Amino acid sequence: MKRATVLAAVLAALAAAAPANAKIPPVKGGSVIGRNLPLKVFASLNPPVHVFGTAVTAKVAVVADRKWVAPANLRVTGHFDPYHPVGPPTETRTESGRFLQVTWTWTLRCLTADCVPVRPRSQTTHIFHFGPANVEYLSPTGQVRYALNARFQRLEVVSELSPDVVKGIVNHAIEWQAPLTPVAAARYGRSPALAFWLAVALAAVLGAAGLGIGARWAWQFRPVKAEDDLMLRGSSLERALGLFFWAREHDDETLQRKALERVADELPFDVHDLSETARALAWSREIPDEEDVQEISERAGIHRRNGEPKL
Repeated sequence: MKRATVLAAVLAALAAAAPANAKIPPVKGGSVIGRNLPLKVFASLNPPVHVFGTAVTAKVAVVADRKWVAPANLRVTGHFDPYHPVGPPTETRTESGRFLQVTWTWTLRCLTADCVPVRPRSQTTHIFHFGPANVEYLSPTGQVRYALNARFQRLEVVSELSPDVVKGIVNHAIEWQAPLTPVAAARYGRSPALAFWLAVALAAVLGAAGLGIGARWAWQFRPVKAEDDLMLRGSSLERALGLFFWAREHDDETLQRKALERVADELPFDVHDLSETARALAWSREIPDEEDVQEISERAGIHRRNGEPKL
């Protein structure tokens, strides 16, 4: 009783769909779907009337007796130009005893000018007739045992604009008006002015830091200011003499001789004889005498040129 109720409900739901117009040979031994038929096919479109751009659902259903039909051997193809499926069809199965229903569902959409209701066809509607969906039942060896065509009802696309509105648009006689909703004032977590000046201050600090780092890096490549040659020599001479007296106090004979050799190198060219004296004193057999070195120092100061600093 329950099985019969389910079968009756399914067949009633499919009664409104367009049935197949092909015939298949009856089977011997009876069928749960009646008339000794192994299967029946149905096709439907929902909604049959829609506005431009709305998605349409296309379904092809096969109602069969499992005794005569294996669902794995069913194959369905459909063409819906100018509509295009948004993806592959989904397949669902319903079984109850020997009763079987397999349904393929496509989601169709048309967004091209071919689906827009335009003259001279119609200002408000555009009617389409899709080709039938082809349902084939294959034998275990892959051969087509029989094929059926499931026809869809017509599909009507309705314009959202009435002929009067279209005429007004063409004649530029319609002024579109829409109420404007006032926009609420902007709210900020921090004052935009404060954020701006903080950004300026931060940019100034970072800029100053960058300039400081750049200036410090460039300072090492600055040209050295040429100082007075005599002053450089005098400064080196003083250091050499100071080193000699320090080595003298610490009784470092080797360092004393090296310091005198440096003194000889730092003496001016115009006191060449004094330079030779210092060099000879540096490498004499006896330890250089402090008085001799003091004399060399005083003589170097006496022979300075006019305006030059005293050594």
